Amino acid sequence: MVNREALLAWLYLQQGVDAVQDAVGRDLERVAGCTLHEHVTLYRLKVAPEQRLTMAELAELLAVSPSGVTRLVDRLVRRGWITRYQPPDNRRTVYAVLAEPGLKVLREHSQREYRRSVAEHFTSTLDEGDVEHLARIGRKLLESHGRWDAKRFATPPG
Repeated sequence: MVNREALLAWLYLQQGVDAVQDAVGRDLERVAGCTLHEHVTLYRLKVAPEQRLTMAELAELLAVSPSGVTRLVDRLVRRGWITRYQPPDNRRTVYAVLAEPGLKVLREHSQREYRRSVAEHFTSTLDEGDVEHLARIGRKLLESHGRWDAKRFATPPG
């Protein structure tokens, strides 16, 4: 059974992350014209080998369902920021591929705004020790649920 302090810690953490994500998302939409999920998707494709990922890989990296990643990719394809590629020798695999307009959005707007916004809405309210503790706690949570992969988290989005 969870005690009151542990429950409050969980609720504060959950709501704090939601508040920061909302603020960063609003900033990205205003400055870069993309949502936080769209920015992270473009970034994940940018750092991927050949700037492409299978839909399954992308869903796992973004921690969204296959149908959720399909809707996200559909929006980005309509905007011309990514394309889909299906190898002729493997019709069951579909790749999301970063297109030049998507790379341009990252270079010119969203990468810079993402870093600025995270600094404003997250790190400006914390001291160095807080950040170190949160990084350690986040990693412990990911490891305990089988979600930690050093390669996956070595480079933060943005």
